[in-house]
Amino acid sequence: MLTSGHIFCGGGGDTEGSIAAGYRPIWGIEEDPYAAAVYRKRFPTTRLIEQDIRTITDEFILSLPVPDITIFGSPCPDFSVAGKRDGLAGIRGQLFFEGLRCIRLQRPPAFLFENVDGLLSADKGSAFPQVIQAFTSLGYCCTWQLRNGNRHVPQNRERIFIVGYHGRCESNTAQTREEVVSRNI
Repeated sequence: MLTSGHIFCGGGGDTEGSIAAGYRPIWGIEEDPYAAAVYRKRFPTTRLIEQDIRTITDEFILSLPVPDITIFGSPCPDFSVAGKRDGLAGIRGQLFFEGLRCIRLQRPPAFLFENVDGLLSADKGSAFPQVIQAFTSLGYCCTWQLRNGNRHVPQNRERIFIVGYHGRCESNTAQTREEVVSRNI
């Protein structure tokens, strides 16, 4: 059975999705005590690291089993059109780089990153290409899609999903927002 690891796992929405897709969650990272309590209740056999990811050492991350896919969506207020729009420089926006650190250290075969559609326009349109470039610089081939979750929740809920797999690909050097947008699959 394929395995999944979850960064910023919250109450486990993405973990539930990975189970539905046939994955067995092996660990999750969540610092919020209320979300962690929900996660523990829903997934009692999954190892839950209840700690601020910024305080987790590289050595600890390297000690975790490497999953077949790492799934994360860093906190979105700095990207959301309803938020402060501080982008990758914002306090919560910078947490993207902590998730990226886990990917860099573990090098899972694949990852799934999810965030709000505001990521496309954050930092005057420069945040999204920076996110793609950060993944590709680690050797991941990336594809992305903007999806509305309104089939699953009673509201319009636009989300960006980036999927990457570790390996070589033909063209993986998007530099501008226009180039990145043209790669929407």
